[in-house]
Amino acid sequence: MLLPIDENEEVILDIRYASRNNFVGRPIYDRGVALLRIEAHAAFHRALARARAIGLGFRVFDAFRPLEAQSTLWDAISDSSFVADPALGGTHPRGIAIDLTLFDRATGRDLPMGTDFDAMTPLSAHAALNGLSPDAIRNRALLLGIMTATGWEPYEPEWWHYNLPARENFPAMAAADVPDGPLLVRSDGGIA
Repeated sequence: MLLPIDENEEVILDIRYASRNNFVGRPIYDRGVALLRIEAHAAFHRALARARAIGLGFRVFDAFRPLEAQSTLWDAISDSSFVADPALGGTHPRGIAIDLTLFDRATGRDLPMGTDFDAMTPLSAHAALNGLSPDAIRNRALLLGIMTATGWEPYEPEWWHYNLPARENFPAMAAADVPDGPLLVRSDGGIA
């Protein structure tokens, strides 16, 4: 079962694959929804409580991604450092991954992270130091601390990507596997 993340003052849904503002350059989803399995949804809310306690919120870029969407992204880049091979399932199609950043609730501004979401460069790695400002390094460490303290694992090449452990316990899903799913397959290979 997948549950939606509700947008509120501590969560901004900026689902990039529902817009042209992504590396494919066209919408992959018809609607900007963020879905997570029950276990991931609970872990997200634990992380949100920690962020909220220090005056921060989350901007969510992506969560559950059906296999059809994973295939579209894979076909666009075929780089397993940044997009999982859909034949292997990945973590987004399992409903246990989330792409996000932090924003300051007082100002509404995202904290600087040194690169944009989906910047396919070595500077996007958690371990990157050279070329990043001290603020970006600190903010990434803050995000890492919040997420790992609440049960998430980081994906090393992408500062924005976190997933639950034990991916083998969660089968990958196609759009048709989601009852009353908000994501349907379009004839052009996108998700409607």
